[in-house]
Amino acid sequence: MQHPINPRNSRTIFATFVTALVAASFLLTACGVIGAQPKTYTIGVVNYVPTLETVVEGFKAGMAELGYVEGQNVTYIYHGVLQNDPQVIGAEVQALMDAKVDMFFTVGTPTTLAAKTAVEGTNIPVVFAPVVNPVGEGAVASLSRPGGNVTGVQSVNNAPKALEWLVRLAPETKQVYVFYNPKDETSVLVLKPLPDAAAQVGVELVPTQVASPEEFLASMKTLPEGAAILLIPMPSLSSATAEIKKLAIELGIPTGGYNDPGDDVIFGYTTDRFSQGGQAARLADKIFKGAKPADLPVETAESFLRINVKTADTIGLHIPDEFLKEADTVLR
Repeated sequence: MQHPINPRNSRTIFATFVTALVAASFLLTACGVIGAQPKTYTIGVVNYVPTLETVVEGFKAGMAELGYVEGQNVTYIYHGVLQNDPQVIGAEVQALMDAKVDMFFTVGTPTTLAAKTAVEGTNIPVVFAPVVNPVGEGAVASLSRPGGNVTGVQSVNNAPKALEWLVRLAPETKQVYVFYNPKDETSVLVLKPLPDAAAQVGVELVPTQVASPEEFLASMKTLPEGAAILLIPMPSLSSATAEIKKLAIELGIPTGGYNDPGDDVIFGYTTDRFSQGGQAARLADKIFKGAKPADLPVETAESFLRINVKTADTIGLHIPDEFLKEADTVLR
């Protein structure tokens, strides 16, 4: 015998079912919210030049300003400044690939080229700062459309402009010595336009190869009267920079620096390395937010002139006020 369905019981069952369904929906939603984790990124940093540590610092500071807090939503894998050796740099890049980094931040040309090769066929982006002539060096296809996985901040080769300033500030100069280690690719690249630049300003350029800081210092002691020195980026010799500048002052040799902060030389014509790192951080942020490196134009670092009156006075060199007015910074 079938019993008629009680309408009141039917409504009660339906209400209970709806309540349970809503509760389950809220529970699933809550679990989803609670279980969701903020996106975190791991960035592999590769640097081989001690004097460019400031670029790394600027990059991290720039990322922090953009909301990437180290230890919370970003992790940096950085084992410090590497030896300037292709095998060492290549091994470090491979180790970072094995660590499954989400991005490379590379400082300098050799590190950038090594990372570019390593990420081919992947979606891992490479952001660099700085690289001189990134198109000519093969880091990117063009400045406006880099292509591939790589973009960053270039440092234009303003060494000819630095040479011009050296001659202007030390007008008695007859010969300009540029010391470099031929194994340093950056030094060789920076040196290329200097012979023509020297001819234009009427001085003799004397490129001088040295293989060690000791050889550099010994050569300085043999320079003739009327000689000046233009310091250019020299990764393998950078550990002796302070000693080189000190000896130049002792010998009374007018010395200027290209890509140098201007400490203990009569001038430095350089980019702001910390700011370069900040520029690179903004590019990294755009990539993490969906932009493709191939479509992000390479940016150019701005150059600044810093004249060091204190050093000039120490070696008996007078800097006219008209030149000081052209400087971005005057160190006294």
